[in-house]
Amino acid sequence: MTTASTPDEEATPDGAPTSSRRRDPVVGLAAGTVVLGACNYLYLALVGNVLGGVASAPVSVLWTMMAGLAVGLFQPVEQLLSRGIAAERESGGSGRVVTARAALFAGVLLAVSLVALAAAARPVARLLFSGDAAFVLLLAVGLVASTLLFFVRGWLAGTGRFGLYALEMTLEGLVKIGLLGLLAAGSGDPVVLGASLVVAPVLASLVVVAIGARGLRRGQDVGDEPSPGSSLWSDDLKAFGALTAGSLLLQVFVNAGVLLAQSAVAGESTAYTASLVAALAIARVPLFLFNAVQSLLLTRFTVDVQRRRYAALVRSVAAWDGAVVVLGVVWVVVVAFTGELVLSLFGDGYELARSQLVLLAVSCVLQIVTMVTAQALLALGRERLAVAVWPVGLAVLGIAYVQPWSDVGEAVAVSMVAGTAATALAALASAAWSVRRAARRYDGGADAVPASPRLDQP
Repeated sequence: MTTASTPDEEATPDGAPTSSRRRDPVVGLAAGTVVLGACNYLYLALVGNVLGGVASAPVSVLWTMMAGLAVGLFQPVEQLLSRGIAAERESGGSGRVVTARAALFAGVLLAVSLVALAAAARPVARLLFSGDAAFVLLLAVGLVASTLLFFVRGWLAGTGRFGLYALEMTLEGLVKIGLLGLLAAGSGDPVVLGASLVVAPVLASLVVVAIGARGLRRGQDVGDEPSPGSSLWSDDLKAFGALTAGSLLLQVFVNAGVLLAQSAVAGESTAYTASLVAALAIARVPLFLFNAVQSLLLTRFTVDVQRRRYAALVRSVAAWDGAVVVLGVVWVVVVAFTGELVLSLFGDGYELARSQLVLLAVSCVLQIVTMVTAQALLALGRERLAVAVWPVGLAVLGIAYVQPWSDVGEAVAVSMVAGTAATALAALASAAWSVRRAARRYDGGADAVPASPRLDQP
């Protein structure tokens, strides 16, 4: 395969720079993620101040569903693409086969999701959006937008275009805030203000696709024909099914607090729901930063597995998990001293106990440890194990939640910590077992490099 250098390709799929002028892709991804994360918080704060705690609750829930259901359904498209393209390019292919398959899977999943949402429109509107059916329509548009967004991100990550990946995130955040400002100036309708959530990712994706397509027309990224080692349709379908199940379970787990809080008030809009969404947004600042980096990790871990560099894989996972824990401790301290103040900036009626904010921050750190380790499981081809850790956490979370607590907030916070601790331990144990098993399958040693790596080799 021939791949000429381009300004927007900051690293090859294995993360190694292709010229001395290339920067570490983590830098660009971090910058783009900071912008997108900051814009997300600014969006919630502006909506809260414009509408107030109760009136902004449906918008907050829509934001949660876009960051939950939509991500859960379609982030597997990004994972399948980034892992598959990186593996095919590593073995001399172009990635076109896995791209076509991912497009078909994504289209079918989107169609099924829209049909299901249409069939359940009334109960969804009643339970999540205080009976406002317009928000169900916005959620449907958001699913379409997310399909495009994660397909584009998977293509960018798999081909090493992390510069364009960072640009997409930056544009998405800025467009979201810009549209909100324009819409708020002409209307105070929550539905109108929520529209920017679903429009921004579409516009940002189209811009980076146009830039990337221009590079292809110039012949800057011309791949060979698909390699004979590409996985079969059935293999990709099984992997996509497992990835989707795991991603949905992850999002159910992540947003269990909001879902439980809404069920406790029979789906009505309350200031507590809006406060909880805002508190979770504050507690999950590190998680938003990690969401982009995990695409880079999956690509790099995949290349390590293809080359059978299991010792290097273990070192990388340990280093990332260690860094997450160290930075997580710092973050928990920051939340303890500033969380209540920051939450109050979201608008009148936004408040949550300091102890609950701290516990939510702790659960976020444990969740990132799980997600780092899960990338290694996915790279090793252990999708089923990656899926299994979330039911374990949900079971522990449910058991903790039904204990006799003084209020809903305390129950949500403690159960989130218990659940994330369980998932982290399950993921670490599964990864250790998987690496040992994979290393034993080959006689070349932990750091041996195969002559022809393949995606379907665990």
